[in-house]
Amino acid sequence: MTLEISEILPLDSPRRRVVVVDDDPILRELMSGQLSTLGWDVSTEVNGQAGADCLTRIDADLAVIDISMPELDGFGLLQLLRQNPRTADLPVIVCTSHNDAEAIERAYRLGASSFVSKPINWPQFLHHAQFVMRNGETERALRAAKIEAQSASRTKSAMFQVLTHELKTPLTALIGLTSLIDRQLRGQCDPQVTQQMEHVVDASQRLNGIVSDIMLLAKAVAGNQQQNFEAARLDEILDDSLSGLKAKAARLRVRLLVQPLKQPVDLLCDVRLLRQAVTKLVDNAIRFSPEGGAVDLWGHVSANGSITISVKDQGPGLSPQKLKECLQPFTQENMSYSRPADGMGLGLPIAKAICEAHGGELLIQTAMGHGLLANIELPASLHLRQVERLHG
Repeated sequence: MTLEISEILPLDSPRRRVVVVDDDPILRELMSGQLSTLGWDVSTEVNGQAGADCLTRIDADLAVIDISMPELDGFGLLQLLRQNPRTADLPVIVCTSHNDAEAIERAYRLGASSFVSKPINWPQFLHHAQFVMRNGETERALRAAKIEAQSASRTKSAMFQVLTHELKTPLTALIGLTSLIDRQLRGQCDPQVTQQMEHVVDASQRLNGIVSDIMLLAKAVAGNQQQNFEAARLDEILDDSLSGLKAKAARLRVRLLVQPLKQPVDLLCDVRLLRQAVTKLVDNAIRFSPEGGAVDLWGHVSANGSITISVKDQGPGLSPQKLKECLQPFTQENMSYSRPADGMGLGLPIAKAICEAHGGELLIQTAMGHGLLANIELPASLHLRQVERLHG
């Protein structure tokens, strides 16, 4: 039984190329005739080795191969196809008379896309072949899009690193020079000039902070080649993360409350990156806390060995939609804070990227009017005591 092309395939569908590999001449002839009704170009090969030579030489859209063949059986052919970059993604239907779970399982392990049992139900097989081919095309398109996105991400990260490096050098000189001029002119010139000079110093320092944040974000998302993992003490990381923030908290009349660890915690991490993640979270908490409010910082180890670093504030909190936006780079939340927040909205994205670079995640609990709790969750594989226990 055959079907009209218009019953199955749209009239404007492009021609496809299929290779049938089977040592049974009758089945090869039937398969070729049936697949041809779909408007496909069909090639046939008599054994696995001939099929491998053909499929690695031409650009096929689908292969239908038998399991039991001389010289090279279907399992061996599947293995060869998946090892060759040209056919690694080729949709393959395994045609077998075995119809047993072991053969099917083995075929799937070797990379089969689907299977069909003999004797073949031809109308059903034609629909199935189209489905497998379309599914294969979709998978290849998604894989190509992923590769393109990864390449674009690498290009973006490299561009960030180059641009920020080129900006950092003149900015350092600018900050040093303007600070020197400001100190020397203070009290010797018109108050307006002094005020303008203060604005220049402040602007250059804020710009330097933005460039530093972009460099930090680029490093966090760059992958292992930009990271330096080493053993560290969690309490030291927490203490160091507050360096430079205590004065800011005091100026804004926000209390910093650091809860001591119940026990020493040693972990494996990129110390600078993890310290910066905690710093960003604490800095956000200070900036968005009301006058007289408090920011809590603590860490603990769960029963499974995972490590949590928590930062809690008493600010206005975020709605779910605003939280989603704030986790994206270069987004600022326009909330009713008692003091306006500046910057480029990189605090949460940087912390999130650093968590993910460590195989962890940033979990946030918040609601409008109820503050924000940010948890850096690090996997047990970074807890040195847990690692020693597993490998001891």
